[in-house]
Amino acid sequence: MNRWLVAALVTLALIVLVSPGIVGHLAEKSVEENLNLAAGENDDIVVTTESFDRGWFTSEGRHRIELRQGALHSVFVGEDDASNAIPALVVDTHVDHGLLPLSSLARDVSSLKPGLASTVSTIALDPGDGEIIKLPGKIYSEVGLSGATASRFVLEAGSRNIDGGSVEWQGADVTVKTNPASGAVSVDGSVQPWDAIYEGGGEDRSRISFGDIRIYGQQEKSPYGLAVGNIKLDVGPASAAGGSGPANGFQSLSIDAHSEIIDDRMNSAAKLAITGIKGSDLGGVDIALDVILNGLNAQAAGRIARALQGIQGNPDPQGALSAIYPLIESDVQTLLVSGMEIRFDRLDVALPDGELTTKLRFSLPPTAPQSDFSWPALLLALDASADIRLPVALFEMAQEMSPDAGMLVAMGVLKKSAGYYEMQAEYAKGLVTVNGAPMPIPLQALQQ
Repeated sequence: MNRWLVAALVTLALIVLVSPGIVGHLAEKSVEENLNLAAGENDDIVVTTESFDRGWFTSEGRHRIELRQGALHSVFVGEDDASNAIPALVVDTHVDHGLLPLSSLARDVSSLKPGLASTVSTIALDPGDGEIIKLPGKIYSEVGLSGATASRFVLEAGSRNIDGGSVEWQGADVTVKTNPASGAVSVDGSVQPWDAIYEGGGEDRSRISFGDIRIYGQQEKSPYGLAVGNIKLDVGPASAAGGSGPANGFQSLSIDAHSEIIDDRMNSAAKLAITGIKGSDLGGVDIALDVILNGLNAQAAGRIARALQGIQGNPDPQGALSAIYPLIESDVQTLLVSGMEIRFDRLDVALPDGELTTKLRFSLPPTAPQSDFSWPALLLALDASADIRLPVALFEMAQEMSPDAGMLVAMGVLKKSAGYYEMQAEYAKGLVTVNGAPMPIPLQALQQ
């Protein structure tokens, strides 16, 4: 037999038989890194390894993702919860490792794509009392040679009875790609409609329903520590009803946002649209928001963001902010003197009695260096405008609640025109003009 063919066969045998044991060490580390990256940088979320039994061709691991005390814990568990219960997700993972993971062929979703590992994970919920509740669906992942991971969550249609209620879902298919080396994360997938019903009697009966959810996004960390990228989220009808009362919710919700850094300046834009909002006192409200931020000093903003992240979950956020401000004051000043533009191109609320429309603009050009920082100088450099238009019926409602609102008309701040009250205001060089009337601002008072 040709010696080159023999050498090739021996090499292939080494890859198939020897590499799994060697790669298993790398796969274990990669699984943990990707779990930590998926959990994010929030201090409230902690990932721990409960076990990892490494074999030659396969391994079994269990990781615990806990929601520690902090802001998120207060939201989901409650600030007044006196128990020591810490809710957690328990992730059990089966790993087929090796450059050619032959053992994965026995699975429903398999691949011989070269990499560190091919995994399948199941998820369970531990509410904090030790009772493990298995959650439906599986996560199929492929860990590449560089440590990058592509994970696909697959949920078939089904239903489950839970504590006097039931949950019914039509399925989900979501793919998340992570790269611990670069910090890049992307998500692409959809969740089909689902319903949760509590079968209590009379007023205790409740129902929560969600329509289709579609999400796409990608994000990576910039050298300044700021995350940049884009995300698009579309949610179909959502409602929540209790007892015999009307359902609250909305018809549709969409978010479209992106951000980038060019020449050390961060630019971002976001659009939010919610239609058909219904509540106890609302009967069909639409909200639309378009906001743009241009020219933000990325270096200063990154340092401020990292400092603010450190006080998340603090029981006294105002006190913590006051304590940390001296540490970020120079960065705040640098951010402002570097210049920026903030625009609300659209801030509209459509009500049954008419539509409230708002446009706001704040433009701050680069000013004096930080050593010469002055709040009055900053305000003199500011260029801003505001256009507000609200229906007469809405203004009259506000006036009934607060009679002082009528002073806005008397002062000329609001001007009636064709069924609406309008305000057109501009600010430049210390002078405010409202509906054509100048209103100087005493900036000298700021220097005292």
